[in-house]
This record gives sequence, C-alpha cells and structure tokens, in this order.
Amino acid sequence: MEEPLLATEATPKTEGQTAQDSDNSLLTETTQQPKQADDQSTETTSEPQGAPEAYEFKTPERLPEGHEIDKQVLDAYSEAARDLDLPQDKAQKMLDKVMPTLHERALEQQEQQRDKWAKEAREDADFGGDKLEENLGVAKKALDQFGSDGLRDLLESSAGLGNHPEVIRFMVKVGQALSEDRFVGNNQGQAVDPNDDVAIAHKLYPSSTSS
Repeated sequence: MEEPLLATEATPKTEGQTAQDSDNSLLTETTQQPKQADDQSTETTSEPQGAPEAYEFKTPERLPEGHEIDKQVLDAYSEAARDLDLPQDKAQKMLDKVMPTLHERALEQQEQQRDKWAKEAREDADFGGDKLEENLGVAKKALDQFGSDGLRDLLESSAGLGNHPEVIRFMVKVGQALSEDRFVGNNQGQAVDPNDDVAIAHKLYPSSTSS
C-alpha cells in the first residue's frame, strides 16, 4: 500500500536514530513553539479623548497681527465643537483652517461694498458725474471745518463709509452752506458765520430750527 505523501517526504530513520530525534521535524518544531499571543500581553488602547470642560483657543497664525476673533463667533464655534465632542487639538486645527478663510471672505465683501458705493456716488444725479471732483472738494471743506479725527478715521476705515453716497451728499450740503455768503429766503442779506453751528444748522434744516 502506498504511503501518504507526508510520510514519504520525511527523512527516513537511520540505524541507531532514536525516536526523539525523529520527532525533530519542521512539523514538530512548529507545534512545539509557544503561541506569542499567549506570552505577550495585549496592549490596551486608551479611549478617544473628547471635548474638554472649556476650550482654550489660540488665534490662528494666518490672521493679521493684532486681530482677535469676535467673542460671539468664538462662543458659537466652541458650542459646535462640543456638540461634535472634538478634543482640544482637533478643534484648534479646524479653527486654524476655517477662521482665516472667513476673515478673507469678509474683507472681500467689504471691498465689494466700497466699490459699489463709489460707483453709485460717481453716477449720482445731484453731485456725481462731471461735478464729482468739485463737489468732493466742497465736502472735504465741511469735513475740515467740523470733522474730528474720529470721524475721519471712520470715513477712511475698511468699512468704506467715505464712499457712501448719502454721507457724501450730506457733506456736500454742509460745504455748500459754508461757501455761501448769505442766507436764502427770509434771512436773505444776513451774513453767515462759518463758525456759527446754529446758523449753519438753520441754513441746512430751516424747518427743524424755526420756532
């Protein structure tokens, strides 16, 4: 009877070889090796870290120097991060990616609004068109006469209020009142003192200052 293939591949015994020697086959060595899983201790993995009691965020490096994130925005972001159970490091990483993009987008929208107001001012039927440069000079005269440093900063700020048509319209009216020598209407013939705020207000808004 033909022997099994596994038996024919084994090394035949030689005379004087003990039974113990014959057991030193690959098959025997494999079965005698201890299981590594039994000898090695299983590494325990810690549970994922969740949201902290309170987030402590740093200002993203991509934001302009001195810029601070609005507290209400930061509170809303913290609440959303807590709902997602984000740990401190992941919440900070997301803030670093999102906030600079939001800031840049806000600046783009401000610039678009300034350009829109400037276009409307140039095309304004009252003071725009060919009369724009002259009327801007009149408006600047009013600003020089009555404007404070705080008002100038506001008009020149990134909000672009210095381009708003209604702001320019008001300044032009004030400048025109300063440029005229005399009142009109019932007060004709009376000189206007450019330093008299009451007189200027009466000329600009006669109905509101009359008794």
